[in-house]
Amino acid sequence: MAFKPLLLLLLISSLPLISSRSELHDYPPLADGLAWEFYDGTCHELESIVRAHLRSVFDSDVGLAAGLLRVFFHDCFVQGCDGSVLLTGSDGEQASPPNQTLRPKALEVINDLRSLVAHACGSVVSCADITALAAREAVFLTGGPYFKMPLGRRDSLSFAPAADTIASIPSPAPTSQPS
Repeated sequence: MAFKPLLLLLLISSLPLISSRSELHDYPPLADGLAWEFYDGTCHELESIVRAHLRSVFDSDVGLAAGLLRVFFHDCFVQGCDGSVLLTGSDGEQASPPNQTLRPKALEVINDLRSLVAHACGSVVSCADITALAAREAVFLTGGPYFKMPLGRRDSLSFAPAADTIASIPSPAPTSQPS
């Protein structure tokens, strides 16, 4: 009979270990400047703002989830995840051929998120982090897994030259013929 209380004690003491799915993952070390709780003291409602807005956006156009994920990838491929793909201008990254097919509505949603976050928290959250969170929430809200997203990215003040953008983003065309 001593076995049941021991088993119960073991199960209760194990609950903190299994209570969160994200804690079951072994995450690699974070890059300098990134932290799991980066905005906890300055914009603790950041993630709930992003999730609530995207939930309403996806109710009318779930295809924007793919568009937001694509914006994040295109941003990260060139100069790193620095929000430079969001900068506008005649020589900006959006004007480069690989980025001309980014969904304008996805870029608009990121700008809407930026406005919502700035209204709630001021201008403390980087556009790069808003883009990263939008991509994470796009995956999660459309049935994919939830994963922790470290935050603390810094926004670029300049965009990459067109040649760098073209050289950095993989072509959608196959590079070799299947055998």
